[in-house]
Amino acid sequence: MYSENSKKTHAVVYTILGILLVAVSAFAIYQYQERKQLRRELNNQYSRAFYEITDYIEEIETGLQKGMLTSSPAQLASISGDIYRLSNSAKACLGELPTSDIQLDNTAKFLSQVGDYTYVLSQNAINGEEISEQQYKDLESLTDYASKLNTALAKMQSGIENGSISLAVNRNGMTVVHAAGDILSDLENVEKSFQEYPSLIYDGPFSEHIENRQSPMLTTAREITLDEAKKTAAEFLKTSPDNIVFESDTQNSAIDAFNFYAELDTRANVSISKKGGFVVYYLKNRDVNDENIDFKEAIEKGGAFLQEHGFYSMANSYYDKAYGVATVNYAYMQGDVKCYSDLIKVKIALDNGEILGMETGGYLMNHTKRSLASPAVSEESARSKLNPHLSFKSVQTALIPKDSLEEVLCYEFHGTFAGKNFIVYVNCENGREEKILMLIESENGVLTV
Repeated sequence: MYSENSKKTHAVVYTILGILLVAVSAFAIYQYQERKQLRRELNNQYSRAFYEITDYIEEIETGLQKGMLTSSPAQLASISGDIYRLSNSAKACLGELPTSDIQLDNTAKFLSQVGDYTYVLSQNAINGEEISEQQYKDLESLTDYASKLNTALAKMQSGIENGSISLAVNRNGMTVVHAAGDILSDLENVEKSFQEYPSLIYDGPFSEHIENRQSPMLTTAREITLDEAKKTAAEFLKTSPDNIVFESDTQNSAIDAFNFYAELDTRANVSISKKGGFVVYYLKNRDVNDENIDFKEAIEKGGAFLQEHGFYSMANSYYDKAYGVATVNYAYMQGDVKCYSDLIKVKIALDNGEILGMETGGYLMNHTKRSLASPAVSEESARSKLNPHLSFKSVQTALIPKDSLEEVLCYEFHGTFAGKNFIVYVNCENGREEKILMLIESENGVLTV
């Protein structure tokens, strides 16, 4: 027979077990309801994104058709502004859809280019340039693809509304397993329809020629071996090749390279281009706790370092500092013309002037001997086009890259307005104002915005 105490003990245990069972059941119900609510919220998010992208594409198609009809630069600018806004919104919605299982690169590329291309055409129109026959054909092609995308999305929207396509998402805990196969298949078919999408060459950051461009400096250069690259890295770091460790190689990029490191007084990383054997990147990690030299001395040390390694005729432009390290941008000078595309960044320690880093990608991708025509517009004539509120200080000639990476020879006018320093670039060929930059000057350096 159980004692009175044993009965009480068992009663307590049963009570605790009962409470635990109720708690576990309640927690399970709570988790189920939470997952159900999360699924509902996620599906609502996907549905919203899908409906919005459908509306955006429909409006883009309409805008493109309007753009093909207008003859007014102001109207084209207004239409292109709308298309640019709509295309960015459509890209954002595309990123919200559960499409990780398929590639939608061509669709995203179309959305990037359609806004960018119409914006460039509107700027050309404002500057008095008429739409060429090729540009009109490009607009026709863009309109055609917008129409195809619009038709496909409208069909999917109809399927969602009548229940033949579901946006339901299966979830396992917090992990999305997959989205409904039907809609992914339809989106994939839309992507395939863009495979014959034409190349667009224009003055914009998403132009085809930018993605496929090659370095004039590296294209004809000899391809070096891993051992040769290792020796180059050792010479650069002024150490024995035995201290150089191969880490990885960079492939299928703008500049393919061998990547090394060495454990010297501290770790140093250096990348050597596979073509030509140039130093692409160098970084040495160490703390800099004191600032014993100023920007002027740091800039001189950086320039001397570049000359030591075969980069001549480099002039400093903008610079800043952080954590005791100055980062100075140097641009190539062809005669008295500053070529901003040929850019090298150098990091200088402000405690002792040691070079802690270098990036040469801009220089290696763009440097070449350029044929520069004499300015068709005189400096005096270009200066007369400046806003009279700008107090002129100085001028030099400069070759600046546009969004398309096309280089434009300009007069670089320095002046002040409202107590701040500005740079105004005026095209040497046609006198057109190309760009305005404001200099941000502080104790930490000089940058542009």
